[in-house]
Amino acid sequence: MKKALLVTKKTLLELSESMHASEPLRRLILAGDRLIAQEEPAHLKTIAAREIVRNTLQDAGIAVDEAGRSRHIRDGRYDIVVVVGGDGTVLDISRFLDSTPVLAVNPSPETSTGNFCATTADGFAGVLAEILAGEFKPIELTRLHVTVDGKRFAQPALNDALFANKVPSATSRYILTIDRDSEPQKSSGVWISTAAGSTGAIFSAGGTRRPLTDRDLQYLVREPCAGRRDRYSLKGGQVGRSGIEFVSRMIRGGIYLDGRRSAIPVDFGSVVRVTPDGTPLRIFLKPGN
Repeated sequence: MKKALLVTKKTLLELSESMHASEPLRRLILAGDRLIAQEEPAHLKTIAAREIVRNTLQDAGIAVDEAGRSRHIRDGRYDIVVVVGGDGTVLDISRFLDSTPVLAVNPSPETSTGNFCATTADGFAGVLAEILAGEFKPIELTRLHVTVDGKRFAQPALNDALFANKVPSATSRYILTIDRDSEPQKSSGVWISTAAGSTGAIFSAGGTRRPLTDRDLQYLVREPCAGRRDRYSLKGGQVGRSGIEFVSRMIRGGIYLDGRRSAIPVDFGSVVRVTPDGTPLRIFLKPGN
């Protein structure tokens, strides 16, 4: 291993220093508001974790580049991508990765969700030694791909996709098809999740946790319309390699990948397909994650 890319979570306090910070946020910082004070411990832990990880990599003779912004990571440019941050930071960078493996370090386990993290900063040196010795190998996580009207969206999703109206409070109208079963529906949208994402939004909505090795997708209709004429049979379950299809009956619809990461507009009559054939994400995970 010769070269690593270090990707770090930006804390709220760091974001507040950027030109894009909102004026209300700046006022709260200047006033020493308690909401901002609550962010300081996590901020300091992230700064310290970043320094530990950077120094440990360099001490091992590994050259370190640091990502200033999310961008496509060309295969072969780095031997590993090391993420200092929780699951959100992993989702941010995973969109731009093909086969380069990821090792995530949780800088603040008390405040940050780290299902995709293999270690904390204190344990990073030991985990890196295991990787360099060939004792710790990455696993492959299924990612989903989205096609709209035959055009495949470039970035895969690691966790999930939400097919819904662009307006959160508006009704989502569509025809849902799984294999040979098809049904017009009205709801607040449909979650489609990988196994990796099965502990996230779809689980909170009533879905089930799936083993990380599961290659199928899971879907769940959110708040299906409860009118007398709206009795649906396709409300949730597992979806195989053929995926799931929607025909939009919304003037302003969309499909949203990994939360806020990617939004694809969907017109009335557009055909959307979601399939579990994205390039798998290679990631180092300890047993029990």
